[in-house]
Amino acid sequence: MDTLYIDTHDTSVVLALYKDEILVSKKEIENSRAHSEITIPTLVSLLEENHITIHDISDIIVVNGPGSFTGERLGVTIAKTLAYTLNIPIRVITSLERYLNEELLKDNDYLSLKEKNGYYIAKIENEMLQDYRYLKKSEYEEFTKQNNVIEPTKIDYEKLCAYAHQKKSLNPHEVNPFYVKTIEVEK
Repeated sequence: MDTLYIDTHDTSVVLALYKDEILVSKKEIENSRAHSEITIPTLVSLLEENHITIHDISDIIVVNGPGSFTGERLGVTIAKTLAYTLNIPIRVITSLERYLNEELLKDNDYLSLKEKNGYYIAKIENEMLQDYRYLKKSEYEEFTKQNNVIEPTKIDYEKLCAYAHQKKSLNPHEVNPFYVKTIEVEK
């Protein structure tokens, strides 16, 4: 089973290929402000380098946020389009769920992910994340004084695939970006 992983929620674009949940290849373009220009060419290159076609992909994992408003929409749109046109399963994980396999995590801890002006956080309960929210830097500093907050640094991409495959696949029409932060227009 060939799985495609798509993550465009942040400044980096990460695309990976798995064969039976084993990471075969990963491409990461860091600090890009041109996700819409590089994601599809990077995907084509990833497939060509691994001697497979898009029709060999049997399922998709997409990170739907929280993160960059535009980045989330781009990755989700590409994943939905591929899943729908290829008639393959699609699974969704959040940007914070990518870290759930770290051994340091315990119930009632908070997992955090830094963003340019603040932090996305979620509470760990029964190996799941709940109570997602966005805190500005000053709010985050106060929050960390009263709560155990973990700032993970490394993603185990093989465990990530196994974790995502435990989740129910969705109809592509049910997959949407996951916005936590209120955008300026809504304020």
